[in-house]
Amino acid sequence: MTAYWTPLFFTAASLAAFAPTDWHFTFLYPNLMIFGGGMSATVWLPPLYFKLFPPALPSAVEPLIMGMPLVFDRKAARDTRASIQFRVSGSEPGDYYLDIARGRCRSFEGVAPAADLTVYTPDTVWLKIARGELDGERALREGLYRAEGDFALLSKIPEWFPARR
Repeated sequence: MTAYWTPLFFTAASLAAFAPTDWHFTFLYPNLMIFGGGMSATVWLPPLYFKLFPPALPSAVEPLIMGMPLVFDRKAARDTRASIQFRVSGSEPGDYYLDIARGRCRSFEGVAPAADLTVYTPDTVWLKIARGELDGERALREGLYRAEGDFALLSKIPEWFPARR
């Protein structure tokens, strides 16, 4: 943000110095730059930054599952209502669930009141699936993890939460 605001302020100051007696250059243009370009940057600059410089995926399963709402594709899910429970085993065991409703996704720690799908997975397997190092369908066929409930939801997970390498 600093790299964005600094040239904006210097450009506004330069405009005022260029024509100090013209109100267009001392009041109108600098304020349009600061309020128009600067204030709107809080909406479009962070998504652009994260698109250009994506953060690395977590190396632990808890922040990975709890952060799934951050990569949720609400257009792909549309008006689906679902609750997905993750029962994680391995070196970092835990229970987490996702609540998907009205195009929104929220993550919680604990056991879901009524899960539509329950995924039983070792932590290392789900990390590899999330990174795209392991195909989720193939891992299920090979018995690396198991699932109970609505398998249609399981097939939608890659669409709703795209894997990143």
